[in-house]
Amino acid sequence: MKKFLKYTGLVLAIVIITLLGYTYSSLNYYSPEDPEVETDKTKLAYFQDTWEECRDAFRAQARSMEMRFDSVVIFSRLVESKTDTDLTIDFCYIPASDTTEKLVMICSGTHGIEGYVGSAVQQQLMDEFFQPEMVKNTGVLLVHGLNAWGFKNQRRFTENNVDLNRNYSTDISLFETKNDGFVALYDMLTPAGELNVNSIGNKFFMVTAINQIARKGMPALLQAFAQGQYEFQEGIYFGGYDFEQQVAIMSEVLTDIAAPYSTLLNLDLHTGFGERGKLHLFPNPIDDEELKAKTETVFDGYQIDWGDSDNFYTVHGQFVEFIGELFPDKTSIPMVLEFGTLNTGTTVGAVKSAHISIVENQGFHYGYKSEKDSLNALAGYYEMFYPPSEKWRSNALTVSQEMMGNIWENFQKLE
Repeated sequence: MKKFLKYTGLVLAIVIITLLGYTYSSLNYYSPEDPEVETDKTKLAYFQDTWEECRDAFRAQARSMEMRFDSVVIFSRLVESKTDTDLTIDFCYIPASDTTEKLVMICSGTHGIEGYVGSAVQQQLMDEFFQPEMVKNTGVLLVHGLNAWGFKNQRRFTENNVDLNRNYSTDISLFETKNDGFVALYDMLTPAGELNVNSIGNKFFMVTAINQIARKGMPALLQAFAQGQYEFQEGIYFGGYDFEQQVAIMSEVLTDIAAPYSTLLNLDLHTGFGERGKLHLFPNPIDDEELKAKTETVFDGYQIDWGDSDNFYTVHGQFVEFIGELFPDKTSIPMVLEFGTLNTGTTVGAVKSAHISIVENQGFHYGYKSEKDSLNALAGYYEMFYPPSEKWRSNALTVSQEMMGNIWENFQKLE
């Protein structure tokens, strides 16, 4: 009997050690493979390393369009800041030359750091895609760096730690939205104290996550984590206690520019969620059957990952949906375009993504134990939102321009 118990104990110890080793290595050495594509070096010139360089490049491309189009309107709006006097949202508007039937809006930087890729996409479209014959009945509005502070400071959030894509609405009751799932996971999602990336809790975060997945299921955890919350300013995906200034800025700009158009296509460029190298179409569910049908027509040929489908989530206060609220008498088609980075459809990818966000948030609010901890947190953030891989970056521009060509053609057919 003693031998049996000893043997059983040894087997259990080996199993536990093996599982701990697996969870440790799967999280801390996670490195998804890039898509099998050739790197197009010419596309890499559209990527810059700072917000200032992105803004300068966007403005330069906008000015170059003045030489090809009869009318191009270039302007900026100042974003007020406690620490920075040179934050702007930049706009390039090409009015429809004949009849104002349709308007396409393409926005970057709603989630600050994600603007590096969004800016590159916009620059390429201005340089290579848009042509004068395309805008006879369709105007184009390019919005660069909606969250300029987050863009410049390499965060997803505003200076007030607000997630802009959880902050847009015409209804103040948005801020009464409850997220009981986040409250239940608060301690896990919002650890306090200086960030030590080598702590036991961080190195074995996968164990904590698997425990929660086993108890509540991945869909419920994903929804609690990412839908947005309006109670804890220090928490991730904080939607705010009130509207950020960008809501008023965009209300004014869009009310002016979109007024003469009857049909709006609102594209918001994001990175981070989904399969690495794939450009996801990621809208909230649409209850209006006519609008849903038009959305499917515009994006015909592409998979639409509705927010209520498997491995996805719905959000409140989304920017592209706000435009529809702003113009209830117009047809307004909202779409989030998401360049995947960490294969978040897998358990390991989803947990890695969550851990990167949690670590960055902790470091921002409570500081870092060492400079190395700060650099490690930033490196993870870049891998999630602005991967340094040249293959990934080149592919992102290739697939986005190809998709934009098809979307544009389908949008023109829309009645």
